[in-house]
Formats: sequence, structure tokens, C-alpha cells
Amino acid sequence: FPMKPLFCLYCKVLSCTKAQRINQLVSDVQAAMNSTVMVTDEGTKTADASLQLAQGTANAFNSVSESVNSVFLNNQQIALSAKQQAVAVQQVISAMNAINLGSKETAQGMTQVKSSTDELKTVATNLMALI
Repeated sequence: FPMKPLFCLYCKVLSCTKAQRINQLVSDVQAAMNSTVMVTDEGTKTADASLQLAQGTANAFNSVSESVNSVFLNNQQIALSAKQQAVAVQQVISAMNAINLGSKETAQGMTQVKSSTDELKTVATNLMALI
């Protein structure tokens, strides 16, 4: 059979070609796996960085929220103080009005005392003239 050696040679060539193809596929799969691992590592690093950035942003918003709350509380205290001062000023005005009224009454009383004193002086002068 002269065909048998040719067939064997053909099988060897075919086996060699298939082995090379398998080796190439294995190399391609390994390269793809290495690339996948590298991309996954980069994705993990990016996710970690994004998480840190998000945490920093959340902290910044918390600080802003606390500051706004503090300003709100301070404004409430200022408003309360202003109301209390307005009440105090109103009380001072009421007291000043009472003092003013008292002063007017005192002035009227003094006028009446002067008038009465003038009348008594006139009566005393008339009595002295009669004696």
C-alpha cells in the first residue's frame, strides 16, 4: 500500500496543524483572560475611587446641611431676641408715658398749690389789714 505512508503523513500534518491551532486558541484564551483580569482590576480601582468620591461628596453635603441648620437656629435666636427687645422697648415707652403723666399731674398740683397759696396770702393780707 503506497497510499498508507501518504495518508500517515497527511494525518501527521493535519495533527500538527490542529495542535498549532489549539496552541494558538489557548494563547488567545490566556491573552483574553489576562486582559479581562487587567480590565477587572482597573474597574475595581475606578469603583473604589468613585466610592471615595461619593463619600467625600456626601460628607460635604452633610457639612453644608449642618451649616444651614446652624444658620437657621441662629436666625431663630436673633428673631426671638428682636421680639424680646421690642417688648422691652414697649415697656420702657409705657413707663415713660406713666412718668410723663405723673409729671403733668404734679405740675397741675403745684399750680393749684401756688394758686391756693396766693389766695391765702391775699386773705392773710386782708386779715392783717382788719386787725
